[in-house]
Amino acid sequence: MREDYTDQTPGVVTGAVACGVAPLPLLGVYSVIFLIHGSIKPVQPPDITSTKQGEFVAGWISLALLIVSVVAVLWMLNGKRRWPLAIVQAGVLGTCIDFALDSTKGGPFVPSLMIATSLISLVLMFAPSAWWWVGRPTPRLVEGLADVLTRRQSERTPATGVERPVAVASVIPEEIPQREPAA
Repeated sequence: MREDYTDQTPGVVTGAVACGVAPLPLLGVYSVIFLIHGSIKPVQPPDITSTKQGEFVAGWISLALLIVSVVAVLWMLNGKRRWPLAIVQAGVLGTCIDFALDSTKGGPFVPSLMIATSLISLVLMFAPSAWWWVGRPTPRLVEGLADVLTRRQSERTPATGVERPVAVASVIPEEIPQREPAA
C-alpha cells in the first residue's frame, strides 16, 4: 500500500482492474484444456494446432500468459506499474478483435465482451487519478481531455485560495441563493 495514501483505492483503478481480470478465467481454463489435450488425453483432430505437441505448447503459453496477467493486475492494483497491464489489455483487445471478425474462430459474443472490457480497462487506467496512483504526474493532455469530458471548470474559493473543482452546473453550490417571496 502507498504510504502517502491510507484510504481506498481510487475508483478508476478499481474499475480498470475489475475489467482487466476478465480474461483470467478463460486463460486458466484454456491452459488446463490444452495441457491435457497435449499430454494426458489427446484429441483427434487437435483443437488449435495440427499436432499433439502443438496443443501442449499452447497450454504452456496460456499458463505463462495467465501468470503474467495476474502479476500485471496486482502491480496495477498496488500502484507499482501500469504498463504491463496496459500491454496485456492491448494484446487481449487485438486478439479478440481478430476472433470477433473471423467467424471460423467461434461466435462473436465472448470476443465482443472481451473487447468491451479491454477498452474500458485501458481507458480507466489512463484517467488522472490512475496516474497519481502509480506515482506519475498526469500529462497536461490527459488533464485537458478529462476537463473537457467531465466539463469541469476550476474556481478559487475566496477564503482559502485553494482550487476547487466545480461539476457541470455546480450541483451543490456553496451558498444557496434565497428566493424572494412572490407578491
